[in-house]
Amino acid sequence: MIEQFLSRADARKYSISQHELERRWKALRERMAAKKIDFLVVQSQNRGVGGYFRWFTDLPGGNYPNAAVFPLDGEMTIIAHGPASPAPPANPPNWALRGGREKLNTPAFPNVWWEDAWDAEKAVEVMMRKKPKTIGFVGLGNMSAALYENVKKGLPKVNVVNATDLVDEVRMVKSEEELSLHREAAYMHEMSYEIAREAIEPGRTIEEVILDIRIAQMEAGSEEQQVAITFGQPGEAHHLAQMSWGNTTIRRKLREGDIVNLLVESSMAGGYWYDMRRFFSIGPVPAAYQEAWKIVREARAIMAENCKPGLLPGVAAKTCDKFLKSKGCPPENRVAGHGQGLDLVERPVFLKDEICKLEVGMIVCLHPTARTKHAAVCLSDTYVVSESGAVPLYKNLFDRDEIAVVG
Repeated sequence: MIEQFLSRADARKYSISQHELERRWKALRERMAAKKIDFLVVQSQNRGVGGYFRWFTDLPGGNYPNAAVFPLDGEMTIIAHGPASPAPPANPPNWALRGGREKLNTPAFPNVWWEDAWDAEKAVEVMMRKKPKTIGFVGLGNMSAALYENVKKGLPKVNVVNATDLVDEVRMVKSEEELSLHREAAYMHEMSYEIAREAIEPGRTIEEVILDIRIAQMEAGSEEQQVAITFGQPGEAHHLAQMSWGNTTIRRKLREGDIVNLLVESSMAGGYWYDMRRFFSIGPVPAAYQEAWKIVREARAIMAENCKPGLLPGVAAKTCDKFLKSKGCPPENRVAGHGQGLDLVERPVFLKDEICKLEVGMIVCLHPTARTKHAAVCLSDTYVVSESGAVPLYKNLFDRDEIAVVG
């Protein structure tokens, strides 16, 4: 155990503590026992919203599928891309295994249809050793149809349930260790805000601004960087948008008078996220944008006040919509808030369909939008639910939400 820890410490900026992982596993097994579930199966193919696998294992997801078989008793099995037997499995490295001593590899590619069953066959092989009666799938939205269908096919007499809610009950409420990691992400976003204030000026391209922010974040230890910027002159029907992902490169350079809408959603070492949206003005702030900013600032405060333990998230969303309409703005036409953790977006979601009640220790991102006749402004920050409502995760950054004059 000590040798494994030392090897891991040499290879990673941060690893979740063994105590934290065991806290999660214990809480899961208590719930599994109550529902008579023998195994949980989880898979990840995404690093932005594929955090279930990492939450179980402390292993980041990737472009190749990674799966974990989590038993009611005993240790996990990790199934990953790698050499076929009889060659010894190579992935993940032994020092990275947490709560699992068995790793199985298949040389399967997710876009080769005749290899679809290979990972599932390994999972079935592991579970059949204990002759399960009920298994639970976790995060079906992150799971391939190939794994789901072929596990069911391989266990025809076994009861299969969706156990995602069972996991969410534990995952949504953050421990002190997790809250500390979210705070580290907040500190990085404070730095990103300062970089943006210096980088946004006439004559520069959006690509240059995004690179300045992303490079600074990577040097600070960020794992994933998502930066999106929308910009244009007040009164223009459509503003231009460029993201740090995908094939979007805007040639038009920043100009005097531009309004710049910056969204930074990045994770720090350990994989925990923060969500920040701020507006900038190259020159004096137009009155219409100042008006919309005042409205959205109050709307966000109203949402936070209605994030008390025991309330459904839909209460905050409904109250916010009522306020926006009282100011002549349309109600929110997208999700105005959501949970956050190892996923950029996770439950609870601030929609009327969400059945989970808020609890102390939940991390939530609130980002309503005020759309007036002449401007639209959105503010976004990450909060933590307390007894009195949602409070800013990092007040220093939260308080700097004005439309900053730059350039």
